[in-house]
Amino acid sequence: MEEQIEKIKKELKEKEIQNIYLNFVDFTGNVLTKMVGVQELINNTHVSWFDGISINGNLIQDFKDDRENDWLVILPDPFSFRIIPFLKDENQRAALIFCSIKNTSLDTRGLLKKAVSEFQELEMTPMFGTEFIYSIEEKEYQNFYETLATNKRTIFQNNLVNELLKANIDIEYYLPYGENHNRIDLVPDVADVAADKLWTANWFARNLAHQENMEISFKNIEKLNLSSCPIHMSLWKGKREKNLFFDGEDKFELSQLGKSFINGILYHEKSLKALATATSNEPQKYYRTKISVTRGNSLLQVPLYFNEKQKQDRIGWSKRCIYNGLNASQNYYLMFAAILYAGLYGIQNKIEPVKNIEVDSYTKKELIDNLKGNEYFTEKLGTKIIDKAIKKLEIIL
Repeated sequence: MEEQIEKIKKELKEKEIQNIYLNFVDFTGNVLTKMVGVQELINNTHVSWFDGISINGNLIQDFKDDRENDWLVILPDPFSFRIIPFLKDENQRAALIFCSIKNTSLDTRGLLKKAVSEFQELEMTPMFGTEFIYSIEEKEYQNFYETLATNKRTIFQNNLVNELLKANIDIEYYLPYGENHNRIDLVPDVADVAADKLWTANWFARNLAHQENMEISFKNIEKLNLSSCPIHMSLWKGKREKNLFFDGEDKFELSQLGKSFINGILYHEKSLKALATATSNEPQKYYRTKISVTRGNSLLQVPLYFNEKQKQDRIGWSKRCIYNGLNASQNYYLMFAAILYAGLYGIQNKIEPVKNIEVDSYTKKELIDNLKGNEYFTEKLGTKIIDKAIKKLEIIL
């Protein structure tokens, strides 16, 4: 960590960066910021890499109702450091750093890091590939994969992609995604790092849209059974040594470990839906509680369009499952952690396949009662988070 900090200090001086955006996320999934001058960070005066800097929790809607959250401390993570490439003016040059929140049980970034570490202690690395999907209202409508190079939406997408690449966020591909939506697929990474990258894409997009005086939205794609934030997940030995989801002898090329992980998610599906509803700024879509090998209205998919037996020696995404139960306006940290813990439950308890549940929605009472009765999630996520989610559900439903 100290080596990374020294590297950052050197880069800040060389590139004459003036400002640091210390970004943190509230319970509902809003990116909040405390700004500091570069010298404060370099000299460890009012802000410290190791002790953090205080924030007033009473000024934050999601934190103000609890005395525990009166005075909080945000702790910069040096490994999330990125230069903000689109800020060119010498007085505006800046970098961003994502922070965990000390002194509160509602620190969802810290919760995700804890979930990842529990998998790593079991010699499994959870790898998440994320799709960043957003819409820009424009008079000209498009079909999937259809665009013009001079289209305003295309120009914005190209600018956003290149700013992300400059910030060292690798991208697999990007495309027009329906009448108003664009889609950017980020290269998979360890789940907590993937979440930071997804937040960065979200923050960059909102800043660039504001700069261009454009309206940007993260609503679900209403007319089709498409999630606006599908998560591609698999477990690996090491970071890329061996995909633990792959089994060449299985008819779906899916290992028993992978099946157990998926079964755990299906088992806890109602609690996941409750948490997703409580920590989103937009309405949730409902998917059939089942697993499918084809595209459609299913919560989980296991793609079969790769010949895995020919890909075993390639460094790539390979065998995975896709979770569709989120939207792009979400607390990614909390939901990634909850999904991981649901999968871990399936692995540790060898959960059998869950019967398909053909429902389109749950009542408020069903969601709240399920979350209240989920002792495993209460243990793993903490009482404060469960109580906060229940209070949110009581308000928004």
